Amino acid sequence: MGIYEELGVPRLINAMGTYTLYGGSLMSSQTLADINDAASSFVDLRLLQKKAGMAIAELTHNEAAYITCGAAAGVYLSLLAAISFHHGKKLKYLKKEDFENSQVILFRSHRSPYDIVFEQTHVTTIELAYSNHIPDSPLEDIEAAVTKNTVAIYFLESGWVAPGAPSLEITLQAAKKHHIPVILDAAAMLPPVENLWNYGKMGVDLTIFSGGKDLHGPQASGLIVGKQNLIDLLYESAFPVHGYGRFLKVGKEEIIGIYSAIKQYLAMDHTARSACSEAQVELACSMLNSSSCYHAQRDYPNEAGQPVPRILVTIQNPLLDTVKLSRYLMDGTTKIVVSIADDRHFYLNPMTMTIAETRLVCEKLLKINVETGG
Repeated sequence: MGIYEELGVPRLINAMGTYTLYGGSLMSSQTLADINDAASSFVDLRLLQKKAGMAIAELTHNEAAYITCGAAAGVYLSLLAAISFHHGKKLKYLKKEDFENSQVILFRSHRSPYDIVFEQTHVTTIELAYSNHIPDSPLEDIEAAVTKNTVAIYFLESGWVAPGAPSLEITLQAAKKHHIPVILDAAAMLPPVENLWNYGKMGVDLTIFSGGKDLHGPQASGLIVGKQNLIDLLYESAFPVHGYGRFLKVGKEEIIGIYSAIKQYLAMDHTARSACSEAQVELACSMLNSSSCYHAQRDYPNEAGQPVPRILVTIQNPLLDTVKLSRYLMDGTTKIVVSIADDRHFYLNPMTMTIAETRLVCEKLLKINVETGG
C-alpha cells in the first residue's frame, strides 16, 4: 500500500495539463534523488539560496535569480523589490506609508485571482485599457499614468488574458523612458525554453516562472530572474532573513529541486519532446475518431498559450454530456481528469501524459460510447 492509498486519496491520470489543483507536474527520478540528498544534511540557507541563484542565473543567461515558494510569491517579492528600490530603502526599513505611497500600473485585461498580492502589499493599482478593446494610443496611455509614486509596471503573459492590453514591447518602451521596472508574470510561459532568457533580453526587469509546471520542479517552488540590483534587495531582506518576505519560506529541498529541474530542462531535447506531443495528438485523434461518439481534432496552442498541441474532443452522442463523462472517467480503478470546455466539448493535454496514458484515456473514453448506446 502506498502513502496515497493509506490516506484514501486516489491516484489520477492527469489529462488536463499542469494545473496546480492536480499537482502541477511530476518530478524526475534525478530531481527526487537530488532532493533526497538535500534533505539529508543541514546547510546555511542564506548561502544555499545565493549560490543556487547564481548558478541558475548563469544557466539561464540572466544577471541574477531568486528561488521562491511559488510564482504568486514571486510576484509579491518582486513588488517588494520594486518598492524598496523606488524608496531607496532596504525591505526591512520600509514603513506602512511607503507601501501606501506606491503605485503599480497594470492593465484591466491582466487582472486575475493571483494578483491579490497587490492588496497584500497595500500599493495603489492604476488600471489601464479595457478587456477586448484595443487602445488607440497605448504608449501615451501608459505615460499619462506615470507619477512620482509609480514603482513598477506589472505585465501578465498568459493564454487566459483577453485582448486589450498594449504589447509587452510598448510597455517596455514606456517603462524605459521613465526608468520604471517592469515585473512580468510568466508563471506558465514555458515552453519554449528560450523564455527563461528572452524576456530579460527584451528589457524586462524581473520575470517570474512557476517551478512546478513545465520545469517539473517541486510544485511549491518558483523562480524570479532579472536585474541584479533588484534581486540583491531580496537576498538582503527576504527569506531566510527576517522581514517582509520571511513568511514565504522556501526549504533546501525546493531550492535544490528547482535547481536540479532547471539543469535537466535546459539539457532536454525539446524537439523530440514536441514530436512526442504531436504523436500523442495523432494517436488520440485516430482512436477517438474511430467512434461515432466523438470527433477529435488537434488544437493549438494550449489553454495557457504554450506552444504545445492538445486534443479538442466534441461529444456527438446525444446520450452523453461532459458531466456524465467526467463521472464515468473518475469511476473504477483508472481515474482520469480532463479539461471541460462546455457540455459538449473537452480537451486532452499531452503535457502531463505519457503515450501509454494517452492510449489508456482513449480506451476508457471508447468504452463509455458502448455503455451509452452511441
